[in-house]
Amino acid sequence: MEFLEWTIFKVGTYSLQLGNLLAALLVLFLARVLYIILKRTILKRYFKRRRVDEGRQFAVGQLIKYFIYVVAFLLAIETAGIKITVLYAAGAALLVGVGIGLQQTFNDFMSGIILLVEGSIKKGDWLQMDDMEGRVLKIGMRTSTILTRRRIAMIVPNSKITNENVINMSSGNTFIRYWISVGVAYGSDTRLVERLLVECALEHAGVRDKPAPFVRFTGFGDSSLDFELHFWSDQMQRIVDIQSDLRFAVDKRFRENHIKIPFPQRELTVPKMDFRMLPPTQEEET
Repeated sequence: MEFLEWTIFKVGTYSLQLGNLLAALLVLFLARVLYIILKRTILKRYFKRRRVDEGRQFAVGQLIKYFIYVVAFLLAIETAGIKITVLYAAGAALLVGVGIGLQQTFNDFMSGIILLVEGSIKKGDWLQMDDMEGRVLKIGMRTSTILTRRRIAMIVPNSKITNENVINMSSGNTFIRYWISVGVAYGSDTRLVERLLVECALEHAGVRDKPAPFVRFTGFGDSSLDFELHFWSDQMQRIVDIQSDLRFAVDKRFRENHIKIPFPQRELTVPKMDFRMLPPTQEEET
């Protein structure tokens, strides 16, 4: 089998032979097979027996995959004839490069490790960041993928998730309180308004009966009596649609009970002008 000793390329004293290259590729292939077998047999049974949630399963699987691949990569390099001690020297230079120009990438990488190990944010969680809400599809080593309400997959650096204010609406909560605002005309029966609002909430399938919805009389506006209908729901992804349904229901119920939703009204007064006091025009002078 002399063809295995063919030299593919040579740099200085180092030469890569075909046999070494094939052996290195075989190591990487076996690492891939090992991970698939481990994931589909041992890990799957362990997760099922322990009743581990989907997010924790993903985190553990990712950490094991990265560990296997890193070890396989080092073994493949050793098999190819590259000494690990040479990589140590190159690693020192790499750390200098990280310190100079790759701080953000290194920060994102470490943030990914923190997210996977800590488990405060997992795959499937519903996050709120600034004006964006969405479900976590994937937590990678440098970035995470979040699917927004508009079905847009946003790629977010992991450091943004760990360093900024992020609300995990799935963490320990099975339901969350929401509300809608509405104003009625002055002179309306406020207790009737309260009853109608609560009835609209209880009739919606996406609103929980317990805790019960309630109404707050929030103030006297310029042209309306202002109320808030507070309710609890566990359908975070559909909450915008639920709020819209409640507004439709409230408008219909108010019309049936002759309760008016006012709109701002303004009076415009135009002062009278005495045109006799205006100076004559050029045509009038001639």
